[in-house]
Amino acid sequence: LIKRKVECTDPATPRKLRILESFSTDGVRLVVATPQKIIRHNTDITSPSAKRLYREASDVFLKRKADAQLDPFTIKRVKFYELPPHARTSIWSLPVEILSAIASLLEVRDLHSLTQVSSLLKEIAGPLFFANRNFSTSPQDTCYLRVDSPNFDVLMTWRRMNTFRPPRMLLCWIDVDVQPAQLSIFLHFLQSVPRKFVRFITLFWSFDILASLIFPQIINFLENVRASGCEELTCMAFCYETSSSSVSGLTKIHAHPNSNGLKCFDASSRVFFSPQLLPFTMQTIQSSSLEKLALRRVGLSATHWDRLLRYLSMPMLIELLVDSDCAPGTLIRFLARHPNVKNLRITPRPAVSWRIPRATPSTVLSMSVLEGPLTHVLAILRQHRKPPFLECLEISLQSGDASPDYMTAILRCLELCDSIGYLALRLPTHSHRSEMMCDPGARCAVPVIHLGISHHSTEASPWLSAGSAGDPLALSAPWIGAFPKIKRVSMQGESSSTAADLAQSIHSFVADDVQVSVQLQNNPW
Repeated sequence: LIKRKVECTDPATPRKLRILESFSTDGVRLVVATPQKIIRHNTDITSPSAKRLYREASDVFLKRKADAQLDPFTIKRVKFYELPPHARTSIWSLPVEILSAIASLLEVRDLHSLTQVSSLLKEIAGPLFFANRNFSTSPQDTCYLRVDSPNFDVLMTWRRMNTFRPPRMLLCWIDVDVQPAQLSIFLHFLQSVPRKFVRFITLFWSFDILASLIFPQIINFLENVRASGCEELTCMAFCYETSSSSVSGLTKIHAHPNSNGLKCFDASSRVFFSPQLLPFTMQTIQSSSLEKLALRRVGLSATHWDRLLRYLSMPMLIELLVDSDCAPGTLIRFLARHPNVKNLRITPRPAVSWRIPRATPSTVLSMSVLEGPLTHVLAILRQHRKPPFLECLEISLQSGDASPDYMTAILRCLELCDSIGYLALRLPTHSHRSEMMCDPGARCAVPVIHLGISHHSTEASPWLSAGSAGDPLALSAPWIGAFPKIKRVSMQGESSSTAADLAQSIHSFVADDVQVSVQLQNNPW
């Protein structure tokens, strides 16, 4: 209504437009103007009382300007808490303190309605509304925003607040009783934020989305999130899933290359390779210039992994995360076609073991980070035409790797490297015997700067009360003597020994200038 009063033929139109813009929601100052002159009252707005008065007077002035019987550019002066003569008493004449007290008595639904009345009431009722919905709006929390599906409607109210800042990361928990309207509100919020402001989106759920009554809406939701302009999309399920995974019909799935800005796609659920969601998964991979692809706990068999990785071609890929169900030979063939992969992480599973494949023609690889079970690590290191320098080498030991002992198996991997910055050894979860741990005379000729040894059990361990007879961390302390050039040693996990005893045992094998760190935790069993 105000903007209709500004005529384009008026020579003062640009000035009037600037005056109108001074009453935007991001300003809390009172501006009283004529076409020839702008007058600012109480220009010192540093004190809280001045800010409060400016906000109240600004809202009063905006209301008067919106009145059809008033010309907004003939008002010469506005006084705080004053109404024109013979005017009826209005709620706008009340101080903000009283309005806040009234708002604090309202229910959550009424507070939400109150935020849509005016800019003044929005600033008053907004913080109360957010507090009732347990929605944090502090700048420290909104940079990485956590929100669950019942609070998706709060996002649009927060979007209209003066304090709104687009979050860089969104962590969203989708409940089992999520409604289509809630998903639509979340998508509307993403569309209202400038494109590429939200860079990281993580979605969690704890129910079988394939059995959900709104499964079609969930697929549409995932497709719109993918197209929102984010760079990293992570989807994780925390539930038991009975869906069968398959990669049949890959050639029938078509995608438009570079149709979205995704650089990272992390899928940790069997549903992404179910027949219902396989098109979404493959279109996401093929339509993006992915630099990182993580497919974990997806339930693919070795045959499925082989068929999938043979089909994929990602020239920009730098980091790959897969399950240990993927055979070492399959990974070697994939790496040969993607020599730019620098980080390879293989998630181990205790029940999965592979034989080390026969040597094949070596290839030029640029690996700098390698993590996974011993069988995968050894097979991939053998493929390097030149011994690599690894920034990080993490070996997850399995019970069958003690042949004849763990240290001998580890040294077979290390001798294929030029040098290692950080060597992380993950011990098996079962109890151990001393003869399985180390050959006392073993020595490593490859320089290792930092050695880390960890052990985390998944079940009640009898060695916890049996001294060092079966304590993996205590038994692995002599390993440190096999690395004469080491500069730092760290141990973490569960042990029947104390941290001081482990540190003293480590110091007996290393020089005085070596840094030693021991972090122990209680066994949950």
